[in-house]
Amino acid sequence: MGDRPHGYARYKLDGCRCYTCGFAVAQYRDAREHAVRRGLWQPFVDADPVRLHLRNLQACSMGLRAIAAAAHVDRKRLQAVLNGRPERGTPPQSQVRPELAVAVLQVEATLDTMAPSTVINAAGTRRRLQALVFAGWPQSHLAAALGMSPGNFSALIKTDHVLVRTARAVRDLYDRFWRANPLKAGVSSGSVTRAKNLAITNRWAPVGAWDDDTIDDPASVPSIGAKQLRMDAIAEDATFVMDTLGLTREHAAVRLGVTRSTVDAALSQVRRRAAA
Repeated sequence: MGDRPHGYARYKLDGCRCYTCGFAVAQYRDAREHAVRRGLWQPFVDADPVRLHLRNLQACSMGLRAIAAAAHVDRKRLQAVLNGRPERGTPPQSQVRPELAVAVLQVEATLDTMAPSTVINAAGTRRRLQALVFAGWPQSHLAAALGMSPGNFSALIKTDHVLVRTARAVRDLYDRFWRANPLKAGVSSGSVTRAKNLAITNRWAPVGAWDDDTIDDPASVPSIGAKQLRMDAIAEDATFVMDTLGLTREHAAVRLGVTRSTVDAALSQVRRRAAA
């Protein structure tokens, strides 16, 4: 991992935002968008953007079998794009069908598609765990939920890099716990207070400081003051439209122009403050 060259893979996996990595991603995205646009109407498109995308995905530790499954195409078609068909004496394809290009270019290296043993930047993992502690969940409780020892958990909550399998486990834990009340889960009030004080002492950010699209970005910073005011406003507006118009949370989110998870988070924060 330490020897990974600057480029697309380092941008995606290590969160590097240097000029070289940013330029590589910009080139890739431009090529991808161009190929997708052309693929909507031309009978054949250039195979180079598809080949570049396949190599980028492989650099993120995705195998051809996993890429083929995510794109819903036959693995041999991807092999023909990358290496040709040696048994037939044919070189790598210079053109591909638009449908294949679109299917492959839509595949992204994510926590759900990358190999479990892939090493990635731990920013999102740290932030999720620290936000849960801020919400009153003791580290010992979170460690037990992850099947980890307290010592390993203490290292995890401060680490710079993590395996994909661990990031997935923490993400799933966060999704289960961020809106739950630790007191109702059997955590003592003293333990909740100590957890919150620890988070405040370490200047860890609460759940409301992160949006879904920023929590995993190493370059993003928490927005606590303005963010909290925004979440309070969302909670107030959502409550109003649900009470007066009889809307569900999902429909309220659409009306307010936010995601359902944002509405859930705003209402949950208001309830927790009221119960404190």
